[in-house]
Amino acid sequence: MITVKVTNTDQVTSALRAIPADMRDKALGPALNKVAQKASAEVTRAITDEYAVKANEVRNAVQVRKATSRRLEARIDIFGSAKRRGRSLNLIHFLAAYQAAGRAFKTRGSKGSQKDLKALAGQLGFLIRKAGGLKKIDGAFVGNKGRTVFRRTGKERLPIEPLQVIGFSQMFSSRRISQRVMAKIDADLPIEVDRAIARLLGGKGS
Repeated sequence: MITVKVTNTDQVTSALRAIPADMRDKALGPALNKVAQKASAEVTRAITDEYAVKANEVRNAVQVRKATSRRLEARIDIFGSAKRRGRSLNLIHFLAAYQAAGRAFKTRGSKGSQKDLKALAGQLGFLIRKAGGLKKIDGAFVGNKGRTVFRRTGKERLPIEPLQVIGFSQMFSSRRISQRVMAKIDADLPIEVDRAIARLLGGKGS
């Protein structure tokens, strides 16, 4: 979860003090909501830059709660999956290549090298981080009508278990991504406050 609010930001507080007290909340609420919208988009960009996931999947896992006149803070909730439940994703989201009938096939725009594809040796190939190569997990297979990757827990056909990896909320928690988003918030907040004040005062803020 990300909370967007004013916390001892000198540039912002100085701008707010320069307008009448009864106008401050009217300026601050819309500014916070605009910053939250931009931060939400930055979450999607940051995660898809690092991980081999689709932008629409990340967007559907992010929810923005707008600031109101009674609560002058905006909140961004980042869930584990697009279904907004759980903390992890099944490996089917990262299936990048597979072998069938002696040939290797790529999926989801994988950039795995021919060497990587040959090394699959009949296994599924997964691309989780874009900077990493294809990974394989012995015994992994696709079931549930192509929606889930499973692995048998023993030598018998059953039982089986779904294979899960980190979800979008955990991806955001990585320092590189979270710091990038927070830096975006810090940079945008004074700009959006100034624009909101300009609109209230009859300027051309946009």
